[in-house]
Amino acid sequence: MSLRGPPVTTELLQQTAAKVGLHVPDHIAEDFTSMLASSREAMEEVAALDDFLPPVNLERFPRTDMFRPPPQENPFNAWATKVTVQSSDPDSALGSLAGKKVVLKFPANLERKFFSDWIPITDATVVTRILEAGGIITGKATCENFCAYGVSNTAAHGPVGNPYDKTRSAGGSTSGCGVLVSIGEADMAIGGDQGGSIRIPASHVGIVGLKPTFGLVPYTGIASNEISVDHTGPMTRDVLSNAELLKVIAGVDGMDDRQLAGTPFPSQVPNYPALLTAARTARALLEVGGKTPDVAPGDTRKLRIGILKEGETLQVMDPRVLSCVRKAVERFGELGAEVVEISVPEHTQAMLIGRVHRLTQSNNLLGRSSGTRQVYLTDLTEKILPWTQDKFEKLFSNSSIGLLQGVYADEYYPHLHGKTHNLIRKLRFAYDKALSDVDLLVMPTLPWVAKTLLPQDAPPLAHFKESFGLTANTVPFNLTGHPALSIPCGMCSPPEGPEDLRLPVGMQLVGKYHDELTLYKAALAWSDAYDWKSM
Repeated sequence: MSLRGPPVTTELLQQTAAKVGLHVPDHIAEDFTSMLASSREAMEEVAALDDFLPPVNLERFPRTDMFRPPPQENPFNAWATKVTVQSSDPDSALGSLAGKKVVLKFPANLERKFFSDWIPITDATVVTRILEAGGIITGKATCENFCAYGVSNTAAHGPVGNPYDKTRSAGGSTSGCGVLVSIGEADMAIGGDQGGSIRIPASHVGIVGLKPTFGLVPYTGIASNEISVDHTGPMTRDVLSNAELLKVIAGVDGMDDRQLAGTPFPSQVPNYPALLTAARTARALLEVGGKTPDVAPGDTRKLRIGILKEGETLQVMDPRVLSCVRKAVERFGELGAEVVEISVPEHTQAMLIGRVHRLTQSNNLLGRSSGTRQVYLTDLTEKILPWTQDKFEKLFSNSSIGLLQGVYADEYYPHLHGKTHNLIRKLRFAYDKALSDVDLLVMPTLPWVAKTLLPQDAPPLAHFKESFGLTANTVPFNLTGHPALSIPCGMCSPPEGPEDLRLPVGMQLVGKYHDELTLYKAALAWSDAYDWKSM
């Protein structure tokens, strides 16, 4: 790594102190200079040590046939790189994902613009688990610039088109994964979600996308955006496949502090596919165990679904999207669930809190570690640093202003990051209270259908205004960590027309911590009964 601290002198000591408005008294300056010099020596020694990251078994998991497909084979620009990675162990062929084609989000999709020679030296835990279960990694999908935008026009290789209208957004930042699953070039995908980046593309391209409970799926080996909101999860065309992939990738790996108390070990992860199949066979997908005074122990009751009032009344909500989702929710009632309205006033403040909390993402861009115990991708940090004017100008505006906003916040509002975490805990308690009255919350995933893409070189403020409000219903659950599942529930035309252009609409289901099964049961019941494309 090219970054090195200069030799320590008394002058440098005072310059360092001055950065925080201090001055070292002259009578101890010499001692402090020696002590700082000693610390520098220790830093240099540690910098010279070989790093330690989980090794990759290339003999068992070889990489072959790697290439970037030409435009004629990549019409939506969804592929970043094609490759074949599969286990050479015969036992893997008997795994639950045997033969399934899986594509991965490429979080560092900056080649050609930012750097072009980063080859990760470790695999993510989720990748190893997929390969061990017989899945075939078929490539990495295009991702938005530094995973920092919900619209698909910021990637290094150009915009990613929506399968329903190539001129419109496929959602972001996991844009390529959503498209490849939607058009059938991948059976499954692994997305990342810090503000909606699984659920936004899922809604825009008409697939199923789950942001699991915070920590349920280990984030080890994946480029972090902001440690307290990092989520990774499955994207598929149907609910049961989503559950199959979650079963494989979920569970503690012993290397990721994001996996909070209560996170199961892999052997303790519910067998979601088997449980769903059993409930489907018994026509009991919308039944849950009795946990109320009027239901006897061992009996079941109908699922109780709460329509989140504040999730419908967003200022930017397209009324036709709201109408589509409302009609879909009413179908739950037709299927036998109890549907009620519920209010969580704190929901209206969540996006504001999330905007300020998000400023700490600049820490990753500046190479600052979080202090938690996890696998740090120091090889990626070495590629990002040091910052230069050339690198800065190659960032998309949402990333470059984010870097500056974080530096500004650190200088003038250093206390706000801690305060946002306190407010996030208050927000979580508010949703928990609502979820003590209902089994899940429901709302539109997004306030609008896919918009026409702006040119990448449009003014930064134009991009900001075009996307503002997009994540009002997704960000809250990144902050609180509740599981959130987007399923397609209908189609409608964009406000500007044409009327015959039908675009997917997503319905978001939000559940209790580690209760992904209830989300899946509700989603499977709905999708078994209704064809979303005809609604």
